[in-house]
Amino acid sequence: MKDIIYMKSASAVCAQDIFRKDTIPDTLATTGNNVLNLLEPDYRQYFSIMQLRRMSKLTKAGLVTAIEALRQSGIEKPEAIITGTGKGSLTDTEKFLKSIDEFEEGTLNPSPFIQSTYNSLNGLIGLHHDVDCYNTTYVHRGFSLEHAILDAILQIREHQISNALVGSFEEITTQHFTIKHKLGYWRKEKVAPESLFNTDASGSIAGEGTFFFTLSAAPENSLAEIRGLRLLFEPDHEAVAAAMKSLLTENQLTIEDVDVVVSGRNGDNRFDHYYDALESVSLNHTHITTFKNISGEFDTASGFALWMAASILKNQEIHPQALYRKGTTSTFRHLLIYNHFYGEQHALYLLKK
Repeated sequence: MKDIIYMKSASAVCAQDIFRKDTIPDTLATTGNNVLNLLEPDYRQYFSIMQLRRMSKLTKAGLVTAIEALRQSGIEKPEAIITGTGKGSLTDTEKFLKSIDEFEEGTLNPSPFIQSTYNSLNGLIGLHHDVDCYNTTYVHRGFSLEHAILDAILQIREHQISNALVGSFEEITTQHFTIKHKLGYWRKEKVAPESLFNTDASGSIAGEGTFFFTLSAAPENSLAEIRGLRLLFEPDHEAVAAAMKSLLTENQLTIEDVDVVVSGRNGDNRFDHYYDALESVSLNHTHITTFKNISGEFDTASGFALWMAASILKNQEIHPQALYRKGTTSTFRHLLIYNHFYGEQHALYLLKK
Protein backbone atom coordinates (compact mmCIF):
# COMPACT_ATOMS: atom_id res chain seq x y z
CA MET A 1 0.00 0.00 0.00
CA LYS A 2 1.41 3.38 -0.97
CA ASP A 3 1.96 5.97 1.71
CA ILE A 4 -1.15 8.14 2.10
CA ILE A 5 -0.79 11.87 1.47
CA TYR A 6 -2.86 14.14 3.71
CA MET A 7 -4.18 17.59 2.90
CA LYS A 8 -3.72 19.62 6.07
CA SER A 9 -5.15 22.94 4.88
CA ALA A 10 -6.64 24.68 1.87
CA SER A 11 -6.75 28.41 1.20
CA ALA A 12 -8.11 30.33 -1.78
CA VAL A 13 -8.56 33.79 -3.22
CA CYS A 14 -10.90 33.89 -6.20
CA ALA A 15 -14.03 35.67 -7.41
CA GLN A 16 -16.05 34.43 -4.43
CA ASP A 17 -15.77 35.61 -0.84
CA ILE A 18 -14.06 32.47 0.49
CA PHE A 19 -10.70 33.71 1.79
CA ARG A 20 -10.15 32.56 5.39
CA LYS A 21 -13.41 30.61 5.14
CA ASP A 22 -14.14 26.95 4.47
CA THR A 23 -17.49 27.37 2.72
CA ILE A 24 -18.86 29.07 -0.38
CA PRO A 25 -21.10 32.04 0.53
CA ASP A 26 -24.83 31.96 -0.10
CA THR A 27 -24.64 34.98 -2.42
CA LEU A 28 -22.22 34.46 -5.29
CA ALA A 29 -20.35 37.02 -7.36
CA THR A 30 -21.44 37.36 -10.96
CA THR A 31 -19.57 38.22 -14.14
CA GLY A 32 -19.19 41.72 -15.52
CA ASN A 33 -18.54 40.67 -19.10
CA ASN A 34 -18.11 36.90 -18.92
CA VAL A 35 -15.20 37.36 -16.50
CA LEU A 36 -15.09 36.37 -12.82
CA ASN A 37 -12.36 38.61 -11.38
CA LEU A 38 -10.80 37.68 -8.04
CA LEU A 39 -12.02 39.43 -4.91
CA GLU A 40 -8.96 40.87 -3.19
CA PRO A 41 -8.80 40.47 0.61
CA ASP A 42 -7.70 43.15 3.09
CA TYR A 43 -3.93 43.05 2.65
CA ARG A 44 -3.26 45.52 5.48
CA GLN A 45 -3.41 42.64 7.96
CA TYR A 46 -0.40 41.08 6.25
CA PHE A 47 1.75 43.81 4.67
CA SER A 48 2.87 47.37 5.23
CA ILE A 49 1.94 50.16 2.80
CA MET A 50 5.48 50.15 1.37
CA GLN A 51 5.35 46.40 0.76
CA LEU A 52 1.98 46.69 -0.97
CA ARG A 53 3.30 49.34 -3.34
CA ARG A 54 5.95 46.95 -4.63
CA MET A 55 3.67 43.99 -5.33
CA SER A 56 1.25 43.32 -8.18
CA LYS A 57 -2.31 42.10 -7.70
CA LEU A 58 -1.43 38.47 -8.35
CA THR A 59 1.66 38.57 -6.14
CA LYS A 60 -0.31 40.02 -3.21
CA ALA A 61 -3.16 37.56 -3.61
CA GLY A 62 -0.84 34.57 -3.98
CA LEU A 63 1.31 35.47 -1.00
CA VAL A 64 -1.60 35.94 1.43
CA THR A 65 -3.15 32.68 0.21
CA ALA A 66 0.10 30.85 0.96
CA ILE A 67 0.43 32.57 4.35
CA GLU A 68 -3.10 31.54 5.29
CA ALA A 69 -2.62 27.94 4.15
CA LEU A 70 0.47 27.60 6.35
CA ARG A 71 -1.27 29.31 9.28
CA GLN A 72 -4.19 26.88 9.09
CA SER A 73 -1.88 23.87 9.00
CA GLY A 74 0.28 25.02 11.89
CA ILE A 75 3.41 24.64 9.75
CA GLU A 76 5.69 27.65 10.19
CA LYS A 77 8.41 26.66 7.73
CA PRO A 78 7.46 24.35 4.84
CA GLU A 79 10.03 21.82 3.66
CA ALA A 80 9.13 22.49 0.01
CA ILE A 81 7.36 25.25 -1.92
CA ILE A 82 5.95 23.94 -5.19
CA THR A 83 3.54 25.83 -7.46
CA GLY A 84 1.97 25.58 -10.88
CA THR A 85 0.73 28.30 -13.21
CA GLY A 86 -0.38 28.41 -16.80
CA LYS A 87 0.38 32.06 -17.50
CA GLY A 88 1.92 33.61 -14.38
CA SER A 89 1.64 37.36 -13.82
CA LEU A 90 0.14 38.64 -17.05
CA THR A 91 -0.23 42.21 -15.74
CA ASP A 92 3.50 42.56 -15.11
CA THR A 93 4.35 40.86 -18.40
CA GLU A 94 2.17 43.33 -20.31
CA LYS A 95 3.62 46.29 -18.39
CA PHE A 96 7.16 45.27 -19.27
CA LEU A 97 6.38 44.69 -22.95
CA LYS A 98 4.64 48.06 -23.20
CA SER A 99 7.59 49.81 -21.56
CA ILE A 100 9.97 48.21 -24.08
CA ASP A 101 7.95 49.79 -26.86
CA GLU A 102 7.39 53.11 -25.08
CA PHE A 103 11.05 53.66 -24.17
CA GLU A 104 12.37 52.06 -27.36
CA GLU A 105 14.30 49.38 -25.47
CA GLY A 106 16.08 52.03 -23.41
CA THR A 107 16.24 52.40 -19.63
CA LEU A 108 13.40 50.28 -18.21
CA ASN A 109 11.89 49.77 -14.76
CA PRO A 110 13.02 46.24 -13.79
CA SER A 111 10.19 45.61 -11.29
CA PRO A 112 7.55 44.45 -13.83
CA PHE A 113 10.09 42.13 -15.44
CA ILE A 114 11.15 40.64 -12.09
CA GLN A 115 7.55 40.10 -10.99
CA SER A 116 6.51 38.71 -14.39
CA THR A 117 8.75 35.65 -14.04
CA TYR A 118 6.85 32.50 -13.14
CA ASN A 119 8.84 31.80 -9.98
CA SER A 120 8.70 35.30 -8.45
CA LEU A 121 5.82 34.34 -6.12
CA ASN A 122 7.70 31.27 -4.90
CA GLY A 123 10.68 33.43 -4.06
CA LEU A 124 8.53 35.87 -2.09
CA ILE A 125 6.95 33.03 -0.11
CA GLY A 126 10.41 31.70 0.74
CA LEU A 127 11.64 35.15 1.79
CA HIS A 128 8.52 35.84 3.87
CA HIS A 129 8.88 32.59 5.81
CA ASP A 130 12.69 32.70 5.91
CA VAL A 131 13.21 29.29 4.30
CA ASP A 132 15.67 28.11 1.67
CA CYS A 133 13.98 24.79 1.00
CA TYR A 134 13.24 23.04 -2.30
CA ASN A 135 11.42 25.66 -4.36
CA THR A 136 10.12 25.19 -7.91
CA THR A 137 7.35 26.23 -10.30
CA TYR A 138 5.70 24.17 -13.05
CA VAL A 139 4.36 25.92 -16.16
CA HIS A 140 2.50 23.19 -18.04
CA ARG A 141 -0.82 24.80 -19.04
CA GLY A 142 -3.67 22.63 -17.75
CA PHE A 143 -1.27 20.24 -16.01
CA SER A 144 0.60 22.93 -14.04
CA LEU A 145 -0.99 22.36 -10.62
CA GLU A 146 -1.11 18.60 -11.11
CA HIS A 147 2.65 18.39 -11.72
CA ALA A 148 3.26 20.47 -8.61
CA ILE A 149 1.12 18.05 -6.59
CA LEU A 150 2.80 15.01 -8.11
CA ASP A 151 6.21 16.45 -7.28
CA ALA A 152 5.16 16.93 -3.64
CA ILE A 153 3.61 13.45 -3.42
CA LEU A 154 6.71 11.76 -4.83
CA GLN A 155 9.05 13.60 -2.46
CA ILE A 156 6.89 12.83 0.57
CA ARG A 157 6.58 9.14 -0.38
CA GLU A 158 10.34 8.91 -0.91
CA HIS A 159 10.83 10.49 2.55
CA GLN A 160 12.78 13.42 1.13
CA ILE A 161 10.38 15.78 2.92
CA SER A 162 7.52 15.39 5.40
CA ASN A 163 5.38 18.32 4.22
CA ALA A 164 5.04 20.71 1.30
CA LEU A 165 3.25 23.94 0.45
CA VAL A 166 1.64 23.40 -2.95
CA GLY A 167 -0.36 25.93 -4.90
CA SER A 168 -1.36 27.60 -8.14
CA PHE A 169 -2.00 31.15 -9.32
CA GLU A 170 -3.63 32.64 -12.39
CA GLU A 171 -4.92 35.99 -13.56
CA ILE A 172 -6.86 37.35 -16.51
CA THR A 173 -6.22 40.75 -18.06
CA THR A 174 -8.36 42.71 -20.50
CA GLN A 175 -5.88 42.15 -23.31
CA HIS A 176 -5.51 38.43 -22.61
CA PHE A 177 -9.28 38.05 -22.40
CA THR A 178 -9.63 39.72 -25.80
CA ILE A 179 -7.01 37.47 -27.40
CA LYS A 180 -8.60 34.28 -26.06
CA HIS A 181 -12.06 35.57 -26.99
CA LYS A 182 -10.91 35.80 -30.62
CA LEU A 183 -9.64 32.22 -30.33
CA GLY A 184 -13.09 31.04 -29.24
CA TYR A 185 -12.41 30.37 -25.56
CA TRP A 186 -15.25 32.55 -24.22
CA ARG A 187 -18.97 32.86 -24.88
CA LYS A 188 -19.88 35.36 -27.58
CA GLU A 189 -22.99 36.47 -25.71
CA LYS A 190 -23.03 37.58 -22.09
CA VAL A 191 -24.04 34.77 -19.78
CA ALA A 192 -24.67 34.73 -16.05
CA PRO A 193 -22.74 32.02 -14.15
CA GLU A 194 -25.97 30.44 -12.89
CA SER A 195 -27.15 30.08 -16.51
CA LEU A 196 -23.87 28.71 -17.89
CA PHE A 197 -25.24 25.19 -18.44
CA ASN A 198 -28.68 26.23 -19.68
CA THR A 199 -27.69 26.97 -23.27
CA ASP A 200 -26.00 24.82 -25.91
CA ALA A 201 -23.12 27.00 -27.07
CA SER A 202 -19.36 27.06 -27.47
CA GLY A 203 -17.07 28.93 -25.09
CA SER A 204 -17.17 29.48 -21.34
CA ILE A 205 -16.59 32.29 -18.83
CA ALA A 206 -13.13 33.41 -17.71
CA GLY A 207 -11.84 33.29 -14.17
CA GLU A 208 -8.74 33.78 -12.06
CA GLY A 209 -7.51 32.96 -8.57
CA THR A 210 -4.80 31.65 -6.28
CA PHE A 211 -5.03 28.39 -4.33
CA PHE A 212 -2.62 26.90 -1.79
CA PHE A 213 -2.61 23.62 0.11
CA THR A 214 -0.30 22.01 2.64
CA LEU A 215 0.37 18.33 2.01
CA SER A 216 1.86 16.10 4.67
CA ALA A 217 2.71 12.54 5.63
CA ALA A 218 1.09 13.11 9.05
CA PRO A 219 -2.66 12.41 9.36
CA GLU A 220 -3.37 14.64 12.40
CA ASN A 221 -5.97 17.37 11.81
CA SER A 222 -6.10 16.75 8.07
CA LEU A 223 -8.96 17.84 5.80
CA ALA A 224 -8.74 14.91 3.40
CA GLU A 225 -6.61 12.07 2.09
CA ILE A 226 -5.31 12.30 -1.47
CA ARG A 227 -5.60 8.67 -2.54
CA GLY A 228 -4.47 9.04 -6.13
CA LEU A 229 -3.99 11.24 -9.20
CA ARG A 230 -4.10 10.32 -12.89
CA LEU A 231 -3.06 12.52 -15.82
CA LEU A 232 -4.02 11.91 -19.46
CA PHE A 233 -3.16 13.87 -22.60
CA GLU A 234 -5.84 14.08 -25.31
CA PRO A 235 -7.51 10.78 -24.35
CA ASP A 236 -10.72 9.34 -25.77
CA HIS A 237 -13.71 8.42 -23.60
CA GLU A 238 -12.49 4.84 -23.18
CA ALA A 239 -9.10 5.97 -21.88
CA VAL A 240 -10.72 8.27 -19.30
CA ALA A 241 -13.04 5.47 -18.15
CA ALA A 242 -10.11 3.04 -17.90
CA ALA A 243 -8.06 5.54 -15.87
CA MET A 244 -10.95 6.08 -13.48
CA LYS A 245 -11.45 2.33 -13.02
CA SER A 246 -7.71 1.83 -12.46
CA LEU A 247 -7.61 4.61 -9.87
CA LEU A 248 -10.56 3.15 -7.97
CA THR A 249 -9.30 -0.44 -8.21
CA GLU A 250 -5.91 0.59 -6.84
CA ASN A 251 -7.75 1.79 -3.73
CA GLN A 252 -9.99 -1.31 -3.48
CA LEU A 253 -13.02 0.72 -4.59
CA THR A 254 -15.62 0.63 -7.36
CA ILE A 255 -17.82 3.32 -8.89
CA GLU A 256 -20.43 2.38 -6.26
CA ASP A 257 -18.16 3.79 -3.55
CA VAL A 258 -17.95 7.29 -5.07
CA ASP A 259 -20.28 9.64 -3.21
CA VAL A 260 -19.48 12.89 -5.03
CA VAL A 261 -18.06 13.67 -8.48
CA VAL A 262 -16.63 17.17 -8.89
CA SER A 263 -16.91 17.83 -12.61
CA GLY A 264 -14.89 20.42 -14.54
CA ARG A 265 -17.81 21.01 -16.91
CA ASN A 266 -17.59 24.59 -18.22
CA GLY A 267 -20.58 24.88 -20.54
CA ASP A 268 -18.55 24.60 -23.76
CA ASN A 269 -20.46 22.21 -26.03
CA ARG A 270 -17.27 21.27 -27.88
CA PHE A 271 -15.76 19.55 -24.85
CA ASP A 272 -18.49 18.78 -22.29
CA HIS A 273 -19.06 15.38 -23.90
CA TYR A 274 -16.14 14.07 -21.82
CA TYR A 275 -18.09 14.86 -18.68
CA ASP A 276 -21.29 13.42 -20.14
CA ALA A 277 -19.51 10.10 -20.70
CA LEU A 278 -18.08 9.92 -17.19
CA GLU A 279 -21.27 11.06 -15.48
CA SER A 280 -23.32 8.51 -17.41
CA VAL A 281 -21.63 5.65 -15.54
CA SER A 282 -22.10 7.31 -12.14
CA LEU A 283 -24.84 5.73 -10.06
CA ASN A 284 -28.00 7.40 -8.78
CA HIS A 285 -26.66 7.76 -5.25
CA THR A 286 -23.68 9.85 -6.47
CA HIS A 287 -23.93 13.64 -6.38
CA ILE A 288 -22.55 15.42 -9.48
CA THR A 289 -21.19 18.89 -8.76
CA THR A 290 -19.64 21.62 -10.89
CA PHE A 291 -17.30 24.48 -10.02
CA LYS A 292 -16.46 26.51 -13.13
CA ASN A 293 -19.81 28.30 -12.96
CA ILE A 294 -18.48 29.56 -9.59
CA SER A 295 -14.77 30.05 -10.33
CA GLY A 296 -14.64 30.55 -14.10
CA GLU A 297 -12.35 28.72 -16.51
CA PHE A 298 -8.56 29.04 -16.46
CA ASP A 299 -5.46 26.85 -16.70
CA THR A 300 -5.30 25.94 -13.02
CA ALA A 301 -9.01 25.98 -12.20
CA SER A 302 -8.55 22.54 -10.63
CA GLY A 303 -7.16 24.48 -7.65
CA PHE A 304 -10.68 25.66 -6.89
CA ALA A 305 -11.97 22.11 -7.40
CA LEU A 306 -9.52 20.85 -4.76
CA TRP A 307 -10.50 23.62 -2.35
CA MET A 308 -14.21 22.88 -2.91
CA ALA A 309 -13.64 19.14 -2.50
CA ALA A 310 -11.95 19.71 0.86
CA SER A 311 -14.87 21.91 1.91
CA ILE A 312 -17.43 19.28 0.90
CA LEU A 313 -15.65 16.50 2.79
CA LYS A 314 -15.14 18.64 5.88
CA ASN A 315 -18.62 20.20 6.10
CA GLN A 316 -20.57 17.33 4.53
CA GLU A 317 -22.62 19.72 2.42
CA ILE A 318 -22.76 20.90 -1.19
CA HIS A 319 -23.53 24.48 -2.21
CA PRO A 320 -26.81 24.62 -4.22
CA GLN A 321 -25.11 26.49 -7.07
CA ALA A 322 -22.53 23.69 -7.36
CA LEU A 323 -25.06 20.85 -7.47
CA TYR A 324 -25.51 19.66 -11.07
CA ARG A 325 -27.25 16.35 -10.37
CA LYS A 326 -28.51 15.45 -6.92
CA GLY A 327 -27.77 11.98 -5.59
CA THR A 328 -29.34 10.05 -2.77
CA THR A 329 -26.41 9.55 -0.38
CA SER A 330 -26.27 11.81 2.66
CA THR A 331 -22.71 11.00 3.76
CA PHE A 332 -19.70 12.01 1.69
CA ARG A 333 -16.67 9.76 2.16
CA HIS A 334 -15.08 9.24 -1.27
CA LEU A 335 -14.89 12.07 -3.79
CA LEU A 336 -13.68 12.01 -7.40
CA ILE A 337 -12.52 15.13 -9.26
CA TYR A 338 -12.45 15.05 -13.05
CA ASN A 339 -11.24 18.10 -14.95
CA HIS A 340 -9.73 18.84 -18.32
CA PHE A 341 -8.42 21.97 -20.00
CA TYR A 342 -10.13 22.33 -23.38
CA GLY A 343 -9.94 18.63 -24.23
CA GLU A 344 -6.15 18.35 -23.94
CA GLN A 345 -4.91 17.93 -20.35
CA HIS A 346 -7.17 15.64 -18.30
CA ALA A 347 -6.80 14.99 -14.56
CA LEU A 348 -8.53 12.59 -12.16
CA TYR A 349 -8.19 12.97 -8.39
CA LEU A 350 -9.46 10.58 -5.73
CA LEU A 351 -10.00 12.05 -2.27
CA LYS A 352 -11.22 10.41 0.92
CA LYS A 353 -12.61 12.00 4.08
